Amino acid sequence: ATHGCRLQLGTHPAPSPCSMATEFHNLQEMQHSTSLATKVYIQRDYSEGTVCRFQNKFPSELDNRIERTLLEETLKTLNAYYVEAEKIGGQSYLEGCLACATAYIIFLCMETRYEKVLKKISGYIQEQNEKIYAPRGLLLTDPIERGMRVLEISVFEDRGSVRTSPSSSMSSCSSTR
Repeated sequence: ATHGCRLQLGTHPAPSPCSMATEFHNLQEMQHSTSLATKVYIQRDYSEGTVCRFQNKFPSELDNRIERTLLEETLKTLNAYYVEAEKIGGQSYLEGCLACATAYIIFLCMETRYEKVLKKISGYIQEQNEKIYAPRGLLLTDPIERGMRVLEISVFEDRGSVRTSPSSSMSSCSSTR
């Protein structure tokens, strides 16, 4: 069902009809009041081996939706978290020894360091979606949901307005209901 009103977050002024990516949504409201336009995928970067990291290539489909620096900062942080998750140290060694000694039963009552970092990554993605991506009509999908192969970015379009390219938004500004 299409809803005529949209929840505004914070004390930001109402967006102008010509704004490209300055509309504010919470995650549930965005999914109800917008339609999925496309999905953009950022591929894994295997140039440094099999450690999970994503390419820093900026997808052209996001040119008018988000600033390059914001996406690069998100990718940099995610890549750092994955490096942290895959580090082998004393804690990983101890977890392995305890697992062998208890026939892996220990993992029924204990989270591994890797699982803890994955939870931290999920929390970070949720936070980024709420603060940065949802207000721009974008939604990051946790890579764990895509088998750690890609970082999926869903691009949503408002049902209540027609998005135009920057050059045509200067000359005409329309909204359809």
